[in-house]
Amino acid sequence: MNRRALYAWLILSAAAGALALLAGGRVWAQLLAPTGPANPEAVHDVPGAEVAPVITPVVLAALAGCVAVLATKGVLRQVIGVLVAVCGGAVVVGVTRVFDDVLLLESADLPGASVDVTMWPWITGLGGLLLVAGGLWAAVSGGNWPGMSSRYDRPDRKRPASERSMWDAIDRGDDPT
Repeated sequence: MNRRALYAWLILSAAAGALALLAGGRVWAQLLAPTGPANPEAVHDVPGAEVAPVITPVVLAALAGCVAVLATKGVLRQVIGVLVAVCGGAVVVGVTRVFDDVLLLESADLPGASVDVTMWPWITGLGGLLLVAGGLWAAVSGGNWPGMSSRYDRPDRKRPASERSMWDAIDRGDDPT
């Protein structure tokens, strides 16, 4: 059952990151500016990367955290889950910038313009919320998920020496200490 939970978490988190990454690169808003009698309105597209440039690096960090969860165990996995949740929260905070019409209008410097927000910031925000949920899921129950098999563990180089092996080393002429 724990392996199924790990796979479900991985699918949820990877899909959420892909969704936020895809939607974060789309046009988030359109500025409608009056230009004159011949052309009553001109449309200026505002991409998500211009509104919230933090989205792409934060989502990439969350996706790297998904890979890191697979490679770790125990408490470290839970810490990485918290970091994935924080990355998802940063996505949600970044999305809220598009709803500040004054910020968009001041950056465009178009007098008399209005703002029309598209669906893409909402989808990006959904991806961020799913990353928060996935990160919290890993933080709460990730310590119980199975890790990689022991064949990937480093071999134990320092075994405690038994009394017999110490005498054998002296017989060979080696110093066991």
